[in-house]
Amino acid sequence: MKRWLLAIMLVLLLFTGGCDFKDIDRRIFVVAIGVDAGEKEGHFKISLKMALPQGEITKIDEKVQILTEESFSISEAVRRMKSRVEKELDFVHCKSIILGEGLAQKDIRHIMDWAVRRRDLQLILHVAVGRPDALKVLQVKPQSERIPSNSLIMAMSGQGTESPFITKVFSFQLMRNIYEKGLDPILPIIEARGQEEFVINKIALFDKHRIRETLTPNETRLFNLLSRKNLRTNLPAFYKGEMYQYYTEQSTSAYRIFTPGGGKPTLRYRIKIKGILEESSNEDIVTQSLLKEIGAAGEEDLRKKIHALLRKIQASHQDPLGWGLRYGARHFNNRTEMDNWNDLYAQLRFQVDVRVNIKYSGVTK
Repeated sequence: MKRWLLAIMLVLLLFTGGCDFKDIDRRIFVVAIGVDAGEKEGHFKISLKMALPQGEITKIDEKVQILTEESFSISEAVRRMKSRVEKELDFVHCKSIILGEGLAQKDIRHIMDWAVRRRDLQLILHVAVGRPDALKVLQVKPQSERIPSNSLIMAMSGQGTESPFITKVFSFQLMRNIYEKGLDPILPIIEARGQEEFVINKIALFDKHRIRETLTPNETRLFNLLSRKNLRTNLPAFYKGEMYQYYTEQSTSAYRIFTPGGGKPTLRYRIKIKGILEESSNEDIVTQSLLKEIGAAGEEDLRKKIHALLRKIQASHQDPLGWGLRYGARHFNNRTEMDNWNDLYAQLRFQVDVRVNIKYSGVTK
């Protein structure tokens, strides 16, 4: 019986086809994708940044090729680029997708729908807005870069630099936030400065499909302080005409929404920071009492800036911090809860409570 079973299996194997595998020397790896608005209305300009394998990375710089194609369809543009290279385009190592600022000011849903549907693009792509456009960002090659597009990938993912101004956004997060009620998407902005430098220190606030507001670098840092635990950054404190800077060793942020029956709705933030004195503009001896005064001055300065940021977000009519999602989770009426939140949001008042505890003065006593 076992022999008959083995014979049947061997016969069935004759009808199976071989796999469509191609060796690595017949592939070109796409490491980043740039999408800009095309010159023709309704067209897309797609740019693919490709790494050409050259051997050991310690001996030679990797070569890079950028292909650009314009079409009414993203898929059509990619298919046309396949006819311009002799090897197969491989997207499995693609780690970032850059949306040109001109496109992001119109609509990003089409390109994100394509990126999520395509089977060989991972859902952990890092997404950002490119300024002045996506192609200019892809063309940047810092002198420290040895692997194609690695500087961009490390900066956007946080695996390299740990900057308080950079917010990483995955493609699955962006797609979820586009359709989530009570939570609007955000994207970091990457500015190209010539051919060898880029800077990431701003955030773009979106409605469900385009940019509505842009935060400054300082506002971006405060936004990350509210949305991220233990943000490592420095913050200023001004006491008796002197400037001090303290390093945030630990930080937490929490909020509650109060909707009293007879009063205005209030959103109350509570921020707690444990810090270290990092810089002083004078040579006075730092005592524990002085550290308390510096902490109190830092609390007042930070409270005013966060309050101004919250008002700016409210004026943009966007909800990037998910206040509406929190409200909906605590009011169980699916038919009316978001309508109620929209009415409350315009009347919302903000209260900010900041506690800064500067523990010690660094190495110098």
